[in-house]
Amino acid sequence: MQAVLTHRARSLAFLSLLIAGAVSVPGVASAADGRLKTVVPGKLTIAYRTDDKPVSFIENGKPTGYIVEFARDISKELGLDVTFVSTNFESMVPAVKNEQYDTAAFGVLVSPERKAMVDFTTPVGYGEARLVSRADAPIAKVQSAGGKTVAVTRGSALIPLLNKIAPNVTVREFPNVAASLNALRAGQVDGLFTGLATADRIIHQHDDLKGSQKVTSGIAAFPVAKQNGKLLAALNDAIGKLMKDGTYTRLWTKWNPPSVDIPDEMYAEYPGMPHPAAK
Repeated sequence: MQAVLTHRARSLAFLSLLIAGAVSVPGVASAADGRLKTVVPGKLTIAYRTDDKPVSFIENGKPTGYIVEFARDISKELGLDVTFVSTNFESMVPAVKNEQYDTAAFGVLVSPERKAMVDFTTPVGYGEARLVSRADAPIAKVQSAGGKTVAVTRGSALIPLLNKIAPNVTVREFPNVAASLNALRAGQVDGLFTGLATADRIIHQHDDLKGSQKVTSGIAAFPVAKQNGKLLAALNDAIGKLMKDGTYTRLWTKWNPPSVDIPDEMYAEYPGMPHPAAK
């Protein structure tokens, strides 16, 4: 009887230590045993944009889009709840750096300036961009934007890219894509430079607008605070699994226009990632 009680006491003591995070069991979800540090314990707090359709936007009062849904699936893979908080592009990286958010669910381009502030996961996309202009005053190539005024979202890494491609361009920064689009259609700017999927959606919806050729803008990834390497490693593991099991491909096909293919670099980054089913 004493042996049984002793065993039971040891079991209860071990359980108490496990709950407190003093001991861990290999294979148990890291969020549950304290190995993952998040802004809110047991939950991923993720910044998102409300206007970057189809990547990250709000619909029927809820955050959605292919990167938002992908972030939800990552959270499930990690055994964490998730909270999405709307933010603007300009403040997002500093907020992740300061651990106001665990990461951000939209097309965050990796740049030297941003890498100095935060770490990045493995790629969740390879950015491509397109310049949108009015059909009555088309800008056929991004290189032809020199001497013209082009709208870009404030804080976007596309700004230095545009300046590099068209050195004499005048950039006007707007708080979001919707404001840039309004300025373009009102004749306040000559063009709008944005991500490929967003540009193609705008062109599809507005017959009075035309698009330039697409240009490669860089790697897109999830930002993570530099002091949170364990979260970075966990996110990378989850991303790798969801790339290979077809989750990313399914979400890409669901949200992106048929004209926008998964970049070839993604298949090279994640060997075995399935291609979309032929339509």
